[in-house]
Formats: sequence, structure tokens, C-alpha cells
Amino acid sequence: MYITDSGQYCLTMLETKLLSLLHVLIAVGDFLRHCFYSLPIRFPYQWKNLQQKADARDLKKVPTHLGVIVCEEDISLPDIANLIVWSIALGVSYFSIYDLNGYIKRKRKELKEALDNAQKKCLDEEQRKYTIVIHNDAESRPHENGCYSSNKIDIQLLSKADGRQNLVEATRLLSQQVASKQRRLEDITPSTVEEFIKEKFHFPDPELILRFGEGECLFGFQPWQIRLTEILSARSHHNLGYSSLTDLFHQYGETKQRFGR
Repeated sequence: MYITDSGQYCLTMLETKLLSLLHVLIAVGDFLRHCFYSLPIRFPYQWKNLQQKADARDLKKVPTHLGVIVCEEDISLPDIANLIVWSIALGVSYFSIYDLNGYIKRKRKELKEALDNAQKKCLDEEQRKYTIVIHNDAESRPHENGCYSSNKIDIQLLSKADGRQNLVEATRLLSQQVASKQRRLEDITPSTVEEFIKEKFHFPDPELILRFGEGECLFGFQPWQIRLTEILSARSHHNLGYSSLTDLFHQYGETKQRFGR
């Protein structure tokens, strides 16, 4: 087929424009790819928050109350604070932090400072609207008069003494009720003591406990709270990364509780 000079010119112009358009598209694609991969560097906090929100949506279930048992002699408050703050971002509202000898309870001020630093580092402005309240024992009330704030995170610090003290207090009060004829002696059973203690314990039962350190026991953690609790173990809380924590949450999400069936 014969092509006139004008037709050849039009084809050449069309090819030139198509090539120019292709170059523009390649340049735009390179620019967008560069922007995408530079997001974690340019906007580290915003990128982390987007990742945390995506991770929270991917979890099959999230515990309302997370228990943490630290069975290690050397306790890192910054690592405990990171664990708490990441868990808040994933949807946890209550925490019970337990170590046998009460080191964390004695370092309440230092833990609060570590939590403040972790919040600034890991959470965006919207997530930092949560008020973190640290309770020093199991009898502290997370909310009074039936009023609960959805913007409040409750953390109780526990040690071996709390479980023993609760049993002593329950025994004393039940004895007083028997003496004043409010209860009959024959009505005092292990289940009665358990219910009495649970009335004094104002946190919900933990759905998940993370145990850090060697050993498979609970090291004195209050047993009446954990009949239906899933317990997962990790070697150490030191340098626990965000991905390691989400792996534990995913593992919890895969468990099927059969409640004795």
C-alpha cells in the first residue's frame, strides 16, 4: 500500500507522541514507586499506624484483657511499655502485668515514663487520646459507679503478694460474715471463696496471658481469673519486636476454646 508523504508524516508524529507518552508514564511510575518506598522513611509514625490498623483488622480475635507474666530476673520496662502500647494499637483495653517479686510495682513511675515515650514513638495523635491509668493492686476499680470510658486503658501491676493477700482478706471477711450470721458456715465452699474474690476483682478475666521466661508454671498468678484463659509462652520479653507480638496474637486467634467439651 502506497503511503503519501503527508501520511508518513502523520505516522511519524503519532509514533513520536506515543513514545513521549510512554516515557511520561514510566517516569510517573518510577516517581510513585519511589514515593511509596520512601513513606516509611519520610513518615515513619504514619506508616507504622497504617500498618497497625491493617494488622488489627487481620486478627481473627483480640483479647479485651491481656495478662503478662514476666518470669525473668532482668526486667526491661521499655520493652514492657512497647508491648503494652502495641497491644493498645491492636485493640486491647485491660492489662495485668505480673512479676513474682513486685519489681514492676515498685517501678510504677519509671513504667509510666516508659509508656509515655512509647506512646509518642508508636502511636499517632488519635491513638494517644487514650488515658492510661496504672493501678497498683487487684482491688483498684477500672471504672466507678458503672461508668466506663472507652478512651481509658487500665493497667494493674501485680505480684505474688496480691494473690496471697486476696485470699487472706477473703478469709477474714467471710469469717466476719459467719460470726455476724450473714452466712452459714456450711455455705462456705471453694466456689463461694472464688466468687467472693471475683467480686473484689474489678477487671474482666484475661482472655490471653503471655508468659515470658523459662518454666511452664504461672509463678503465683491468681488462678481464679484464668479458667478460660489461653496461655502462650515466649522465651523473653527483651527486644520483643512488633512482628513477634502480632505473631502471638495470630496464634491466639487460631485457638479454639472448647470449654470442657
